[in-house]
Amino acid sequence: MSVCGYLYTPPHAVLEDPGLEWLKAQGADPVLQDWGSRAYLEDLLQRITDGLVQEVLLLRLSDLGDRADEIHERLLQIQQAGIRLSLVTASGIQTPADAEAWIPLLAEIPHQLQSRRLCCRQAQNRLAGKPPPGPAPFGYRREGEHYVPDRKQAGIVEDFFQHFLLYGSLRQAVRFIEEKHHKRISVATGRNWLLNPVYRGDLAYTDGTTLRDTHPALLSRTEAAQIDRWLKRNQGIPRRSASAPRSLAGLVKCCSCGRPLRIVQTTPRQGKKSTPSYLYLRCQTCRYSLNYSEVLQEVIRQVCEQLPQRARQLDEDPLAQVRQGIQSQIQANMGILSQLEELEGSGLMDEHSLSQRRYQLRAENALLAQKLEQLPPSNLPQLAQTLSIQPFWQDLTETERRAYLREFLRSIEVDSNGDVRVVFVFDP
Repeated sequence: MSVCGYLYTPPHAVLEDPGLEWLKAQGADPVLQDWGSRAYLEDLLQRITDGLVQEVLLLRLSDLGDRADEIHERLLQIQQAGIRLSLVTASGIQTPADAEAWIPLLAEIPHQLQSRRLCCRQAQNRLAGKPPPGPAPFGYRREGEHYVPDRKQAGIVEDFFQHFLLYGSLRQAVRFIEEKHHKRISVATGRNWLLNPVYRGDLAYTDGTTLRDTHPALLSRTEAAQIDRWLKRNQGIPRRSASAPRSLAGLVKCCSCGRPLRIVQTTPRQGKKSTPSYLYLRCQTCRYSLNYSEVLQEVIRQVCEQLPQRARQLDEDPLAQVRQGIQSQIQANMGILSQLEELEGSGLMDEHSLSQRRYQLRAENALLAQKLEQLPPSNLPQLAQTLSIQPFWQDLTETERRAYLREFLRSIEVDSNGDVRVVFVFDP
């Protein structure tokens, strides 16, 4: 005599590992689990007939069949055999003892069956690379079984991305599309646009997987990687400094106290408009100020001097091996995908297994490609040579200088004597 658990997962759906653990935690041994077919359910009913089962543990009554009449018939078979049936819920084990306790449980069966049919249909669409249910994101419309760009809305989204890429300020980009297109969105919505895989041509599903290149993208891979780097760099910068126009905003900190330095601009007195204004970097704790232009020129000098050497070291370090390893894994998965097409044509694997394996490989490739895009660009040595030319920096605007400095610098450390030390993002 034993306590036997049973779990059913519909075809195309993901196996329920948490449900399996729940049944085992409540003492079920063995736990019979069906995926698509009902082979183990027949085994369970045979064990009940042979008197080898004392109690049956289920997660839901709908696991006993695909139709309400099938479920009722099997429930009656279990009760006539004198077997106790219990349901494992988040709050514990529920064992109906009388007719009143069975009424709400039986009433839930049609809803559970309908929910399972919907989940199975969504799982089939997911394996086929179709969009999830619900309206299309702003900038797209549904056409058949795919997303296609909406001509009017896509222009608004693209202008939002381009403004953010140019200035690196989320709030400014939100205000920009409101002024230009009269489209008002919240800052949270703007951040969701920047992070949403849909605008990169990908589809993200509720199971945590992402499939790449499923529809036309509004954002190129290079631009998407740049946005990710912008957002990552801005996380460690105060909100107002992240959108400040000055190139050193949010990067300079004091060596002594570790606090960031504020950028202060002097203003001429009334009647003395001819008096020029100056920019200072001021430490509020240590009470000293530095000339902004002098610090900026020293930062540019150190970047021109050190960046090419650091870039060569980075290219020779294990980073190149990491990039090559990821690319090799992607190529290996692509080879397996081509073999799956051959197996499908020869009939050696059923369609369900092929769909599952193809979906797993595409999701794995998407994750590997995302890791590859987060690495520093492969043309970093060539870019470093360009950035080592001082006249190149003088021709840039403050906004453009801010973009390059935040791309390669983690912080800039200064002291009261005006000594400057730059810390690159790839420094240990």
